[in-house]
Amino acid sequence: MKEFRLPPVITLSIIIIGCVASPTRIDKARLLSHVETLSSDIYMGRQTGTDGGIMAQTYVKNEMEIMNLNPCLETLQQPFSFNSRRSETQFAGVNMVGIVEGTGSSVKTMAVTAHFDHLGTRNEAVYNGADDNASGTAAMLEIARYFTLNPPVHTIIFAGLDAEEMGLQGARALVDSPCIMEREVAIDFNMDMISRSTKGELYVSGTRHYPGTKAVLEDLSPREGLTLLLGHDEPGTGSEDWTSASDHGPFHQADIPFLYFGVEDHPGYHQPTDDFQDITPEFYYQAAELILETILKFDAQLDSISFK
Repeated sequence: MKEFRLPPVITLSIIIIGCVASPTRIDKARLLSHVETLSSDIYMGRQTGTDGGIMAQTYVKNEMEIMNLNPCLETLQQPFSFNSRRSETQFAGVNMVGIVEGTGSSVKTMAVTAHFDHLGTRNEAVYNGADDNASGTAAMLEIARYFTLNPPVHTIIFAGLDAEEMGLQGARALVDSPCIMEREVAIDFNMDMISRSTKGELYVSGTRHYPGTKAVLEDLSPREGLTLLLGHDEPGTGSEDWTSASDHGPFHQADIPFLYFGVEDHPGYHQPTDDFQDITPEFYYQAAELILETILKFDAQLDSISFK
């Protein structure tokens, strides 16, 4: 994920999420179990191309198969290769990409993305990446599970992406694949670091680029202990601008609108201390539920939204 160190916040606007009861659709215990498993030492930090990275690929694939998520192409696995940004070394990654077909006649499609890789092991310290980004991966899986049981109006692509930490390589491969190129993808919902906030603050970035999304976000149900902030997408603000900070970046470069959900940096960001015991579970659960509700609202209104 992006690299910046807690600069002053710039926001377009703020939505305060209060203390009103909201519907629950995600199994909290299973959501947290995914994060705990993927961020355990046995996964060795999930670095692309390592045994731990392959274990993470397998975990996402197995969960997709358990929920009977259909592959977007011939199989759930979409392998790709790329050269290191620092040398000519070639790496191999594998995205896991499924699809739930919509029940309506619209050709418009949505994508839900999260990267499962992290930084691996350095100087014998395991970088477990609980928040970055076992949290987004777990939410992607449970949102996919919801839609396999409750089919959407519009087709939704669900992608667990590899090699984000090596330059958004999995997202670039996905955007260039027939899964995306041969469909009319209207928006990408990307999740990267959504489980750890002592302030209860979740950011959504992208409304400055795609102002048509703002009205939908303003209609979200209140959730106890969670404040949704819009911003971090103003050009010219350096590390404050998250427009290309994670896997939504290649979608935006391909003129596909995005909404990116994430928290600001915390003491565990890109450190060995990004561990499961340090996430804020209730905030995380409410964040996952809110993102699911966002997707449901866009599914209901997608054909009438003018994104720009």
